Amino acid sequence: MNSKLTYLKKLELFNELDNFKDGQFFAVADSKIKNHLPQWIQFSPHVFWLKNPEEEKNLTVYSQAVEFFLKSGIGRNSKIYAFGGGATTDLAGYIAATILRGVGWSAVPTTLLGMVDASIGGKTGLNMPQGKNLIGAFHAPENVYICGDFLTTLSEREWLSGKGEVLKYGFLSPDIHQLIVKKAPIEQIAHACAKFKNELVEKDFREEGERIHLNLGHTLGHAFESTLKISHGQAVTMGLKYLFKIMNLNDSVASWDQMVRALSLPAEKYDISHFPNFDIKTFMGYLEFDKKKIDTHIRLVLVKAIGSCYVEEVLMKDFKKKIQTYDEFKN
Repeated sequence: MNSKLTYLKKLELFNELDNFKDGQFFAVADSKIKNHLPQWIQFSPHVFWLKNPEEEKNLTVYSQAVEFFLKSGIGRNSKIYAFGGGATTDLAGYIAATILRGVGWSAVPTTLLGMVDASIGGKTGLNMPQGKNLIGAFHAPENVYICGDFLTTLSEREWLSGKGEVLKYGFLSPDIHQLIVKKAPIEQIAHACAKFKNELVEKDFREEGERIHLNLGHTLGHAFESTLKISHGQAVTMGLKYLFKIMNLNDSVASWDQMVRALSLPAEKYDISHFPNFDIKTFMGYLEFDKKKIDTHIRLVLVKAIGSCYVEEVLMKDFKKKIQTYDEFKN
């Protein structure tokens, strides 16, 4: 199942949402964008507000949200709306996938990361102490409303995070790569990324084939994210860089440098040396819980050329040895 993508301005979005003003309306929303939503949503008794979505994407808050919606009178024919970034849509989607054995939902991503990646594709989930997204379900939103007006609300951290996922798409699609290199408007690039992912998901919803390429950079990225407590996109950018270096993919390293400059990303923030708290043992521990690990092997997404990726299974112990022999990983 794929989602319907709708590109619209804020006034058009608000007019769409007003259709639910006088009926039952259920939502999960990031409180940071509360003042950017219609007033009737701000005061709705059926909105579960999140203060820190990434930290709250866990079983405890999930349980609280389910209880909140059950007490609010949610029914099997109800819909849940999600307003926020990737962590918000991940949590809202998992609630929708599991409450009353599944209800429909729609996403209104308000961050660049959410617009290009997290809200699209139906991967929903929660984090565990052992790692990212270790509990989850495939449950695609019926609609994804992409409103570029929300980009004006982003902090520098959120911009860097979103651009990290955009960088990944630059390796997956020659067209997106060209948009990045030519420094096209970020909203145009975001629309291209969303369209690319939605079309790929439509062909491979359950990640049984080519969709796994969307995990490029995420094996090391998730381990960086959990170890260093940095944003998802910043971690993916680091994951790409060090994967290419460890696997001696020199052309990809050069392309990484080129796109980092084109996206005006601070290259120094993606060096391990930038983080004095980096701990190799903790990092390796998180690698063991990567979802792409199969028995003693791990599936790595690698780049042959821009727009051409492939999957290689390697022994986890051999991959760890490669990491440990790379100077920057030595404490």
